Amino acid sequence: MDERARHLLKSLIEQHIAKGVPVGSRQLVRDAGLNISPATVRNVMADLEDEGYLISPHTSAGRIPTHVGYRFFVDALLRVVPLSAESHRLLVHRIGFRAPDTEQVLHAATGILSELTRMAGFVRVPRRATRILRHVDFIALHEREVLAIFVTDKGDVENRLIRTEHPFGAAELAQAANFFNATYGGRPLQDVIHNLQRDLQQSRHEMDRILRSAMALGMEMLEEDQQRMLIEGEFQWLDMPELAGSERLRELLAAVRQKRDLVHLLDESMRGSEVRLFIGEESGYAPLSDCSVVSAPYSVDGEVVGVLGVIGPMRMPYQQIIPLVDGTAQLLGRALSQS
Repeated sequence: MDERARHLLKSLIEQHIAKGVPVGSRQLVRDAGLNISPATVRNVMADLEDEGYLISPHTSAGRIPTHVGYRFFVDALLRVVPLSAESHRLLVHRIGFRAPDTEQVLHAATGILSELTRMAGFVRVPRRATRILRHVDFIALHEREVLAIFVTDKGDVENRLIRTEHPFGAAELAQAANFFNATYGGRPLQDVIHNLQRDLQQSRHEMDRILRSAMALGMEMLEEDQQRMLIEGEFQWLDMPELAGSERLRELLAAVRQKRDLVHLLDESMRGSEVRLFIGEESGYAPLSDCSVVSAPYSVDGEVVGVLGVIGPMRMPYQQIIPLVDGTAQLLGRALSQS
């Protein structure tokens, strides 16, 4: 792409992000600061449309960027501004330089991201697959309700209320917990899940009902932990003309409730160490085809344990969103390392 086309594309995308309407050639001539005619601009825009960077949403002469145009803008034309002093102060006040309860700081990080970006903020709850299972307890609460308590080598305590098909007595659950701890205690949680799946298949006809149920309870709890994420600010989407009232918004809200595919996408972001963007169709996930996801991994004691970010329309101020997400991830990792 030549320099004139790059300049016009950058100007058009910046105008569209700011105003939210298709940009015409006359307006582009006024704002781009180039000494060229509207006819020349129309020719350049037509070429950019043919190459997939722009699209005409209606019969009007105005154009808007495609996800390909936004990707080129982010990769080649965008100048990311540093995190503002005011935003940094707010982030530090809400989540930084203290040792809070883990759940509390995760909610704080999600909330402040949504508040500052006016989009939906999310955080992938730290995965505990590499942590060591210290012990498990099963406590009968009611006739068909069991409280499973898992404790890891890092002192994490996870509680899950699980409803069972059959009632269990205290003695039966103590026996199940003793067996569980003797068999799986001292192993990484990811190995525990793998071994539970194997043992449940191999032991279906050999072990009594109590032990098989105990293993099923533990596997259910650990697998659920692998899917955990927090998301706040979905209501912000209602104020975005690209999403409000559309079928895509209903699909997006359903995806947030279901979470599994979103978690898989976020886990992809944990493979690197920098901010990552999924723009439009790049996510490969239909409910996000009109959206962008800006994410960054966060680390605890030097180990990447989760990812956070925002979900909003492709028309977002990337130069401001990217440093906000990056700065929040760094402060969240620092806060959790002290907890």
